[in-house]
Amino acid sequence: MPLPQPCPSLRQLVETVSTEALASHHASISLELDIDPQIPVPADPADVAQLLQQLLRQSLNEMDEGELSLIAWQGPNCLELEIGDTGGPIEDRCGSLPLVGGKLGSQIIRQNCPQGGAAITIRFPQRAAQREAA
Repeated sequence: MPLPQPCPSLRQLVETVSTEALASHHASISLELDIDPQIPVPADPADVAQLLQQLLRQSLNEMDEGELSLIAWQGPNCLELEIGDTGGPIEDRCGSLPLVGGKLGSQIIRQNCPQGGAAITIRFPQRAAQREAA
């Protein structure tokens, strides 16, 4: 998957990765993106793309059809990116946590959504984004 060079925003990186993942999926999935285009990529773009590819693949494997949402918000100490889907509950899923998440210093939180499906939140520490900008 070629990433835009340079990758100016998290939104652009997420659009690139998710578009490719959805194009290779066997069923119709609607996509919702709620990511401010001003949010920078929080770490090395290739590593963030690899993490997203693996987590999106896990979510898409849970859905024959449905909805996928990617939402990001920037806090004072971290950046969070949530991948929500309408697949089965988190307890019924297979799939390990991607190793690249540790390389990025990120924390991955998995939880069920009240309306069904699951959400995976990637919490990138603010220092990772600051190191990349330096």
